[in-house]
Amino acid sequence: MNNPTNTSPLEWLDKEVRQRPFTALVFFRGEWCPWCQGYLRELGGQFLLDLRDAGGELFGVTAQSAEGADRAKSFWKLDYEIVSDPSVALARRFDIAVTPKAQTPLAEVEGEYPHGMSQPGVVVLDQTGAVLVHWAIDPSEMNGGGALDRPLPPVLWAALQAARQGLPVSLEGPRLDPPWLKANYPDAFAIFEAWMASQQTNARRTVTDESAP
Repeated sequence: MNNPTNTSPLEWLDKEVRQRPFTALVFFRGEWCPWCQGYLRELGGQFLLDLRDAGGELFGVTAQSAEGADRAKSFWKLDYEIVSDPSVALARRFDIAVTPKAQTPLAEVEGEYPHGMSQPGVVVLDQTGAVLVHWAIDPSEMNGGGALDRPLPPVLWAALQAARQGLPVSLEGPRLDPPWLKANYPDAFAIFEAWMASQQTNARRTVTDESAP
């Protein structure tokens, strides 16, 4: 999708939310992220079916380029649209953490993340634009810099159901972690394992270089 009407991301969203009872946005880091792959593919299952049965729609949002957004939708075989927002205007609107470009894995890639990288978050809005459900990661060493600890789809659905009934919204429950990714999306987990192995190799090389006379 990216920005088919050539409007600003905020104008696009304001138009979208008026069209249906619920609009859900899932913010993710980019098509290179195996954790994002597993999470967005999982959201495209029962959560998406239930959301559409209730008259809603789901959109992925990334600060990566339009090309990266298109690759995520195509490679991950997603049945919902991915919006590219390099301006991070949508992330800023909903207090989603933004990591500076220099601290991203694509720091050296020209054209990617000119205003930073949106970290994971989920926002569900009603037809007036009011926020029914809001979750955003606070990147830390404990959650892999924002990769882990995302509430799984059943938790999000239960939170939306509570909001619709005027009950307190809770996002307590199972979270995305390495065992979950390995069990449910082994292809994405294999990408993560390969990256970890490369990091360990680079670390050993650095230690060797520093100890050399």
